Amino acid sequence: STSGNRACGLILLCPSPLTDGVPTTCCFSYQQRPVPRSLIASVYMTSSSCTQPGVILVTKKKKELCADPQAAWVQAHLKHFQTVKN
Repeated sequence: STSGNRACGLILLCPSPLTDGVPTTCCFSYQQRPVPRSLIASVYMTSSSCTQPGVILVTKKKKELCADPQAAWVQAHLKHFQTVKN
């Protein structure tokens, strides 16, 4: 069934001229529905060499989802994980 895949943001690994051919994770679409914090293991920003900014949410099942860095729920996750790191 493909219905489960519709909610996931599209992530592509693209060689970047800034990283000498090492693949960079970039987002081309965003996860629309908020992901509960309890399912997220870590978060990180995509490379500045990507055409579109994004936040990668890594779930506890090692799945990577793209999220819009401007979305309030994404900013709340970023803030939480920054606090946990420090």
